[in-house]
Amino acid sequence: MSPTAPERRSRTPTGPNRGPRGRRLAIVAGSLVTVAAILALAGFVSQDANDPGRTAADPAPDVELVDFEGNTLRLSDFAGTPVVLNFWASWCPPCVAEMPDFEAVHQDVGDRVTFIGVNFQDDPDLAAALAVETGVSYLLVRDPQGVIFGEFDGLGMPTTVFIDAAGSVREVITGQMSQGQLRAKIAEHFSVDA
Repeated sequence: MSPTAPERRSRTPTGPNRGPRGRRLAIVAGSLVTVAAILALAGFVSQDANDPGRTAADPAPDVELVDFEGNTLRLSDFAGTPVVLNFWASWCPPCVAEMPDFEAVHQDVGDRVTFIGVNFQDDPDLAAALAVETGVSYLLVRDPQGVIFGEFDGLGMPTTVFIDAAGSVREVITGQMSQGQLRAKIAEHFSVDA
């Protein structure tokens, strides 16, 4: 004798979220994750210094930086000057798109703000070629293993970190920034006209 349709359904495993209520909860949870991912990719996500887990007094990690010429520096070498730390890669279209804007602002603020571009898990030749193509003249360093990115709790690419002159992380922004947004954040966090 073959099982009836209702019996067949009752034998089919449905996982830990059984029934219509469990399926609705799974759909809602999946939708929230999707919306968060879209927001991170489409715009920028800000984790300012007042978010849980980060306070205005949190010092930036004193990471080792190796520039494109092989010279070794430390982030603490820039103490006393605000720093814009920007994670980028040649394989990241939003990173490529924002690089000329970062260069324009860098040119305008001069030595009042230090710009450091951190090349994240990239082919060295492609990264160097992109730097030439975009005309970036600020300091470029490499992060081939993503160690520096991890130290700043990076969420996606590009990521920009604003570090004040005292060495405290003021804000971390994930996503492409326009020239206007970058100028506004520099004025907000560093009181520097950009």
